Amino acid sequence: MNVFLVASLVVTACLFILTVFRDLGLQMLINPDALLIVIGGSVIAVFIGFPLRRIGDTVRDIVSAFRHDRDRNAVVKDIIETARIYRKADIRSLENRMKTMNDDFLRFGVNLLINNRSSQEMRTIMEREMTIRIMHFNFSQNMLKTVARLTPSFGLAGTVISLIKMFRNFHSVDMMAPLMAVALMSTFYGVVISNLFMLPLCAKIKDRAIMAETHMNLIMEGLEAINNGEHPYRIEEKLKGHQRIEYLRYAGSGNALAATKSTC
Repeated sequence: MNVFLVASLVVTACLFILTVFRDLGLQMLINPDALLIVIGGSVIAVFIGFPLRRIGDTVRDIVSAFRHDRDRNAVVKDIIETARIYRKADIRSLENRMKTMNDDFLRFGVNLLINNRSSQEMRTIMEREMTIRIMHFNFSQNMLKTVARLTPSFGLAGTVISLIKMFRNFHSVDMMAPLMAVALMSTFYGVVISNLFMLPLCAKIKDRAIMAETHMNLIMEGLEAINNGEHPYRIEEKLKGHQRIEYLRYAGSGNALAATKSTC
């Protein structure tokens, strides 16, 4: 199935490139002035509208969105192992086990468990932490959507500037057609950057946020069950059922993330 998807993507990309760039010469396709207006203007606007730290966080979110999620079964295994150690009241072993966990949210929750927080306190603290993490994804989506709106506008501005230059240096009708084609390339750049890169990246981060919420909910359910003294086998059964429910919510409705109701 993965091979089929990759092959379909490659064929579609090749057809797209051939269709768009057919009969276009390299000289007409590359317009440095138009690129500078679209990209430079968008970068300036982003730095005006967002703090530098937010820009860096968005870049990190984009990079992390293309990384593979940790195997849910591995997370469930860590939670079950935590439950077994916790039932033995071996806090030292639990602290050592926590240091080997790869999931930072799970480590955060286990630390609360070690500090003898009540179930209600654990849920409140972990839900607050989850909200903060989801908010970071929302901020990144907001920035990408802003760039997606800016690039077509700057593309149109580049076209207007090119048309002004064209009419200022207009000498004959024969010169008008090629200059018009070059002028329209800035609009093309803006539309392509917005729809082929920014909006898909926004959708990618939203997808990442949905999966992150389901992942953190899974961890909260498991740790709360541990804190309530439930048997590891019962916890394992509960978590596997929780995985199936979250999968259906995500695959069926796509509304698992209440915090990201706005569409890209």
